[in-house]
Amino acid sequence: GSSDYSGLLAAQLGVRFAFAHFINARGGDLVMNAYKERFQPGRETQPHTLVCCFVICAPTDEEAERHAKVIDLRRLEMAYNHDTPVPTLDEALARTFTERELEYIRQQRARLVHGNPARCKDRLLALAEDYSADELMIITITGSYETRLESYELLAEAFAT
Repeated sequence: GSSDYSGLLAAQLGVRFAFAHFINARGGDLVMNAYKERFQPGRETQPHTLVCCFVICAPTDEEAERHAKVIDLRRLEMAYNHDTPVPTLDEALARTFTERELEYIRQQRARLVHGNPARCKDRLLALAEDYSADELMIITITGSYETRLESYELLAEAFAT
């Protein structure tokens, strides 16, 4: 879920709750706390939480920033209600933006964790702590399968050490 309603419903039903930080980057910590405080045993005997994060991990911060342009353009297209495929990196880099579009993109960046492996790991662990989450779930969308795979591999290596 991505709202207080979904968190409270999960608490009332006594089920696990996953907060979609990749949809709503604001107030998730409050939603998770309310879920835990109001949890009533049901299917589960104890509350269990997960925070779902959107991550783009690359060997360097600069490369991660380049790949983030893909999701910037995708989110902008979604805001315009255009049902377009995820753009390629070349398409994203070729696009110019108005100042209003750039402001929208800046606002949306709160939903994204991106950077080199150490930076992503640190930010994800901080989010898990902020949300008092028992687990993390990662979603990566980039302009190609290869860069998505690389992002997941780099994250896995970072968390293995």
